[in-house]
Amino acid sequence: MTGLTEREFAGDARSPAAARGFAKSTVTRLLGRPVPPLLGDDIELIVSELVTNAVRAGSSRIVVGVGLDDGRIRLHVTDEAGGWPEPRHAGVYDTHGRGLPLVSALSASWGGRLAPPGKVVWAELAVPGPGNAQ
Repeated sequence: MTGLTEREFAGDARSPAAARGFAKSTVTRLLGRPVPPLLGDDIELIVSELVTNAVRAGSSRIVVGVGLDDGRIRLHVTDEAGGWPEPRHAGVYDTHGRGLPLVSALSASWGGRLAPPGKVVWAELAVPGPGNAQ
């Protein structure tokens, strides 16, 4: 993985917003050019959802990593919380349960692995060419 950069965040309500900014600025630095708007939105949403899940699971410490790997942006969120992320179907009136389906829809691939005492959840997005305004 090229240029892997990680940052630690506290497991609190401010972390998703801070992690979004960190991820987008890191991808800009790694690409050496501005992030296309739609890709930037996808990065922010994926990181926000994964960090929010870690906060809700009760992790006091969250690490967000961003890197480039074989033409893909790789995002990962490491937490210290138990449990395992499982996509579920959210009903029209449910206030939770849409995050992982969104991550799945926006990512080229995603998954998780155990990392005691918690886990790492990752997502990959394709890197568009310099002329692609995606």
